[in-house]
Amino acid sequence: MPSDNPAKPDLEVWDSCCLIGVLNKEPDKLPTLLAQTQYFETGKAILGIPTTAVTEVVTLSDGTPAGPKLKEFLDNHYVELLQPTLEVSLMSSNLQYRFNSKRMPELKAKAIAAGVPSDQANRLKSRDSEILATALVYKAKRLTTYDPFLIFLGKEYIEPETGLVIGPPDSSWLNFDQESE
Repeated sequence: MPSDNPAKPDLEVWDSCCLIGVLNKEPDKLPTLLAQTQYFETGKAILGIPTTAVTEVVTLSDGTPAGPKLKEFLDNHYVELLQPTLEVSLMSSNLQYRFNSKRMPELKAKAIAAGVPSDQANRLKSRDSEILATALVYKAKRLTTYDPFLIFLGKEYIEPETGLVIGPPDSSWLNFDQESE
């Protein structure tokens, strides 16, 4: 359950594509994601991984099962596995209903104009919705993802409404010299 304890470090949530990037050591993702894990190591932030993101990571790029490496990563002291709650489930349902181009006709055109591939611009999918809802319910500061539709929704709707930053990993926001307050 989300904590309202002000002494608790900030929470950042990763989408499954971030886990996959680390586990597969993808050269375009690994350096920035590892910079973030170094920040989590300091204790100034917690890395939240929704269980939905975990279940999406099945096979590594070399064809081996992801389970052993995934378990090893999740065992890091800075990782918190975020369980779905009734509130997460209901919010996920509401987000899927809201962000659907059948009910919001301008959504697809806006998403495509923002660079989202047309085949990904129709609606918020179930798993993405649950990851987003988890980040919102657990009051994360950031949802890190490479998903173009989630990034679009974040910039256009979610961040202005809730303050949750959604985007690709960006180590520039990490101030390693900043003292904890």
